[in-house]
Amino acid sequence: MQTVEIAGLKVPVSKSGNNSGSLGSDLVETDSTVRNLQNILYPMLEGRPVLLIGDAGVGKNALIYYINHRRNHPTSRFSFNEDTLPEDLIGSYRLLLDGKGFAWADGPLTSAVRSGATFVADEMNLCPPHVIKRFSTVYESNYLELIEGNGVRIGAANGFNFIGTQNPSEGFEGRKPLPFDITRYYSVVYVDPHSPDEILFILNKLYPEMGTELLKSCIRISLETETRVVSGTIGKGDLEKYHFNIRNLKRLCARIIGLKAKEPELLFRELWNFYIEPFRKTEDRISQKELILKEMGLGSVPSLPEPKFEIHKGFLYCNDKQIPVSDETKAKEILAQIPMPLKLREFAEKVYTAVAFQENVLIEYSEEQDPQLILPMFTEANGLPLETVHLCKGIHTSDIIGALKPTTGSEVGWVDGPLTKGIREGGNILITNLEAAGAELVEKLNMLTDDARSLVLPPESGETAPIALKENSRVFAMKLFRKTKSTPTISRAFRNRFTSVLFPDLEDPETLQEILNFYLPEGDLVEKMSDFHAKIKDLSRKRTIGSANLMPYTFGLSNLLHWKDHIHRYADPKAGTEGLKEVAFRGGKIAYSNQISDPAERKELERILEFQLSGIEIVSEFFQELEEKKKKTLTPSSAIEKSRWWDPELHKREPLTGKAKLKNSGGELRKGLEINTPPTGGSVKEGADAWYGQETRGNMGQGEPAGGGGAWGFRTEELYKAFLAKRRILWEYTVQASLKEFKEVFGRNLEEVELNLERLFDPEIDINRMYRSEGNRIDTRKYISFLSGKGDSKVFDKTTIDKDEEKLKGVEVAFLVSKARRIFNFEYAVATLSAMLSSAHILDEHDVNFSVTAYSDRLNRKDRIDLVEIKRIDEPYDAKKEEEMFDSLRSDWQGDSIEEYQLLEKIESYFSPEAQTRILVMISDFRGQRGKAEIEHEIQSRDNRRLKAEILKHSNKNYVFLGVGLGRRYIAEHIFPDSIQITSENFYNMPNLIGAELGRLILTHHSSRN
Repeated sequence: MQTVEIAGLKVPVSKSGNNSGSLGSDLVETDSTVRNLQNILYPMLEGRPVLLIGDAGVGKNALIYYINHRRNHPTSRFSFNEDTLPEDLIGSYRLLLDGKGFAWADGPLTSAVRSGATFVADEMNLCPPHVIKRFSTVYESNYLELIEGNGVRIGAANGFNFIGTQNPSEGFEGRKPLPFDITRYYSVVYVDPHSPDEILFILNKLYPEMGTELLKSCIRISLETETRVVSGTIGKGDLEKYHFNIRNLKRLCARIIGLKAKEPELLFRELWNFYIEPFRKTEDRISQKELILKEMGLGSVPSLPEPKFEIHKGFLYCNDKQIPVSDETKAKEILAQIPMPLKLREFAEKVYTAVAFQENVLIEYSEEQDPQLILPMFTEANGLPLETVHLCKGIHTSDIIGALKPTTGSEVGWVDGPLTKGIREGGNILITNLEAAGAELVEKLNMLTDDARSLVLPPESGETAPIALKENSRVFAMKLFRKTKSTPTISRAFRNRFTSVLFPDLEDPETLQEILNFYLPEGDLVEKMSDFHAKIKDLSRKRTIGSANLMPYTFGLSNLLHWKDHIHRYADPKAGTEGLKEVAFRGGKIAYSNQISDPAERKELERILEFQLSGIEIVSEFFQELEEKKKKTLTPSSAIEKSRWWDPELHKREPLTGKAKLKNSGGELRKGLEINTPPTGGSVKEGADAWYGQETRGNMGQGEPAGGGGAWGFRTEELYKAFLAKRRILWEYTVQASLKEFKEVFGRNLEEVELNLERLFDPEIDINRMYRSEGNRIDTRKYISFLSGKGDSKVFDKTTIDKDEEKLKGVEVAFLVSKARRIFNFEYAVATLSAMLSSAHILDEHDVNFSVTAYSDRLNRKDRIDLVEIKRIDEPYDAKKEEEMFDSLRSDWQGDSIEEYQLLEKIESYFSPEAQTRILVMISDFRGQRGKAEIEHEIQSRDNRRLKAEILKHSNKNYVFLGVGLGRRYIAEHIFPDSIQITSENFYNMPNLIGAELGRLILTHHSSRN
């Protein structure tokens, strides 16, 4: 048997042949790559399924493609999403072309099982687990039963492997953890990101022309940018998810080499495009600009030549970029019809650079902007056909890919969707409203937007091989900026497959007038129109108009262009200046004031408009110039201008060659941090020898249980260094930090936690199969039954993806937080604060009512319980309440512990009468009023025995309890049916822990009764 060596293992060479071309051939075997290959190959050679888990861009699919490229083995890859159905994988019946019969068509999984190919289940955790279980026999016992077809059992052919790939469920939209009853059959391999040394080694092998020093600079910029994103230093306020990895670096290197852009100004331009351009906030851009300037050793931003465009001998040139065009006349017509102020020219150059290097382009814009104005330059100017795919909520995958539909008369056949049609035509594909569709659709485009550049069609299409994009085809996508957390957005994994370009703000007077002057003659009219546009936007922003509305009025460039269109159409030379003023006034009302609901405000705006237009002076040549502007043609640059910026030598491309070799790489060194802090109430020496727990200095925790008191220890977590640096003197058991300071340090952590917790409370996905007598997708099996006289006429598939948005209705959560000074120290104060902030945000976002009550014996008299109602169950949670809750929880931990069972004697007072599922969360150390030296004595204390009895009694009344124990003594698990323990080792993960447990309890107890 012929073998090939991969990562030190001898792997049999397949006789089936590789069907993936050169995919995977450029993988560089570094230390971590070799480890990953070995972790995959051992179970693969044993015939076991493998599940690869890793961040976006770490090369999960590339590892499989590489193995199969080396052993000459076929790969079948299918992108999973939320509306993946069993027949998409298994197969279905299809109609023969003559319409007189039917044939069974294998799905990609069935075909791989029969042929012995490697089946790659891409993004497997996007698919509902109950759908995955349909083919459980494949990964459990290596066979598949075609219950959708003739019921035959198919054993897996020699060479078949099942490989699942997925991003982690944490931090990625739409992903959920797969249950253990699925993953236990897999060899799970976590694919780690490459170390900096490995990234340098890989890029040196792939792009030797770059040079080591330049590569190091690019890598440092990329790593620092990702660090800033993860820490929340940049990208925090614009609500989008960013990710920078080796994918970005590869695209950057390809550009630098292809454009010969090693001069400082050109290099800075490309670094800007990748590491500054995606960010929306000005302060983020400034921070990134300073990073790049410092790395390049530049004092200021270098000047760049203004973008210019030329169509010459079958190419469209934009400075040093070239894009082939099939019809020069059409391209010139398109360029002649689009106004191009400097901002739009700079935007166009960024897009054309991505187009020239076969990158997917993501155009992001605000609702006030109008990218449609310039889109034809990229999507149509090259002469290729354009197919537009409009997405929306509720759209089914088959609506854009294709389905069985009635064709002519009584005939039925496969009909391509717009996406499939665009791929077949070999043109450009424009995907709009990307933010409107969820992960159930968007992630289906993964294979189309990565190196594979192909799409797998469903079995009923009759095609088994993926259809691939042509070489000159490009994928353009458009999405609105995300304005609120409740608005969906794309995952950072999907964003990483695109080059993001922000549509510029065109609202400054100079740009507006330049755009208007493209259509209208220069003069007073253009200035007055621009001034009025700016005026009405300002009045709307200040709520001078629209103050009674829930949302302010929005006016954008489209309003101004509609106004221009009206003047363009109705301006009549015979009517003269007065007639033009009347047309302009009417157009202004149509474009702006007619949408104002308040009559008084509308009348005032019309008065302002009339006043603006009253002073217009029209030159005699106005109408003549207007007619000339309606007949624009592209004016080519002169030979002198061309020689300044266009050199054909700049556009030559040379092939990249070279074979990668193994190179060792080192790991990062982590250092600890020592904190010297003031007293916090203990009876032992404070400062550098302060103690509280085994991880601190001093007496190493000896005598801790009986000693009482506490002090701040030292930790190694980098995240908390900044917080400690800001910390002021600690007095009277209070965390001396404001909410603003707290969020500056922990904000990013809280956002990640909130994202993870949101997924736990996400609406349940239900796939509803319905069949009707009318529709647009035909189910072949139902159609066969109908034709045979054994079924009804309900042959149209109306399968939908539903989300139960009200699954949390009737849930209430009450938090009881102990504020005894005995348990107050840095770790647990921070844990409580962060847990309460993140839990409150998530519960409020999902309309779950909750209350927060703090308790202690404030004056230490042993005769009372002081309850502080921080938030009532019926009280709204807003910014003011968040501030109040933070201030209350961070301060005044003066009280003594109490007999906690008494808190449950009137448990019904914490909930409303409407509550169906009542969950009580108690946060304490549960050591009773007096801590004892032995933990067994504390567990069996009178206080805890009575507390346990109260919990049991109320559990029988359908109350749900969660105990959150603080400290090293695991007492809560002996008292509560459900509990978690927060120690100095895991305190920074308390929001995740408490959120995960809350989510589990809600899904368990609430869904069982509703």
